[in-house]
Amino acid sequence: MSGQGLGGIKEYVFDPASPEFYDEASLAAEERRVFEVCHGCRLCAGLCPSFDILFDRIDSKDISAAELSGEDLHAVMDACYYCKLCYTKCPYTPPHEFRLDFPHLALRHKAVQFKKRGSNFSGRLLADPAGMTRKSRPLAPLANAVNRSKPARKLMSALLGIHPEAPLPPVASRSFTSRFPKLAKPSQPRERVVLFTTCLVDGNYPGLGEALVAFLAACGVEVLLPSGQECCGFPSFDTGDIESSAAKARKNVALLYPYAKQGLPIVAPVSSCAMALATEYPLLVAGEEAKTVAAATRDLFDYLAALKARGLWPTAEPSPLGEVAYHLPCHLKQMGVGFKGRDLLRDIPGTTVKLLDACSGHDGTYGIRTGTYEASMKVGRKLFNKVKESEGLVATECPLSALQIGHATGRQAVHPVVLLARAYGIEVSAND
Repeated sequence: MSGQGLGGIKEYVFDPASPEFYDEASLAAEERRVFEVCHGCRLCAGLCPSFDILFDRIDSKDISAAELSGEDLHAVMDACYYCKLCYTKCPYTPPHEFRLDFPHLALRHKAVQFKKRGSNFSGRLLADPAGMTRKSRPLAPLANAVNRSKPARKLMSALLGIHPEAPLPPVASRSFTSRFPKLAKPSQPRERVVLFTTCLVDGNYPGLGEALVAFLAACGVEVLLPSGQECCGFPSFDTGDIESSAAKARKNVALLYPYAKQGLPIVAPVSSCAMALATEYPLLVAGEEAKTVAAATRDLFDYLAALKARGLWPTAEPSPLGEVAYHLPCHLKQMGVGFKGRDLLRDIPGTTVKLLDACSGHDGTYGIRTGTYEASMKVGRKLFNKVKESEGLVATECPLSALQIGHATGRQAVHPVVLLARAYGIEVSAND
């Protein structure tokens, strides 16, 4: 299928194989260089806690970035939760001669810290959400009850560093992977697409995966599901465990490369995971295979919009959805393909879509850790207020943002592909 893949759309400053990557003196020098440029620009003031801390340290001490202490550098970098909004806003990213890449610099800082100190039990657990869900699945009803229990959550806070009020995704009793063989396929497929499931869909929201497969079947598209997929590796970024992220990336690249080599598109129902394949994997895995997978990766709704343009679309008359408040995930903006999910919903007669351009503040483990939960809720406050002011349905392409929105506002946010399926009369399964 023709279309713009996501791989290679940006240039990044990140090379774990470089001899200087883990050198602390080299890292500190680069941080001070970048911070001095940020100090003189300040377009990112108020964008996230990292920039608030950076500019406060410089202004309160009346110093230049070159005079920031090691503790100052750590405070700034440790507050980064890798939303990457600064990269989309920064005027000094490559190919500009300043070559600023603040998110990857923060990731490098965390990698250096991880190399020095390793990770504690809580960090290792939170970096493996797929493993936690897999172990909990045989007792899913009990696991979900424990996650809702206040005494149990207080114990989890003490032992695991998970904030007692932070929302946790439900554990599904049956994984999406186990359901997939029984899902309907088009009798005469006109196209094939490869699905990178994501651990969130496989273990927590399998109904989302079923809705996607059903909708694609109605478009005449057969979904291929390579077995043995790993988590995309993003959770390990939070601790700086680059090697674990790279190990997962290598396994996924090996699985996906044969399909990408055939020219088949790859989609993921979670924008963060699609971004991992498209922009992070070529940095973590050397060689042409990772680049080929990256180039084959498509934003899900960009892919769906291309199907519609070619006439591969459900033939039923869609039902109106009314008003939809559409949240834009941070990582969707990074992919540079516009907001095709919004556009597809807006095309449905009797549907009006209002964009909610604000960060949810969840960003993986940042939204659930004891030390950062309150900050995450503060970051998401603008979005939560917009949701409360809206009417009708709430949509987001990020399941974790949906979790955060529901927790803060009491409003259920639905994935756009589920709304598309509903509008076209396609039966959607529940997450059980």
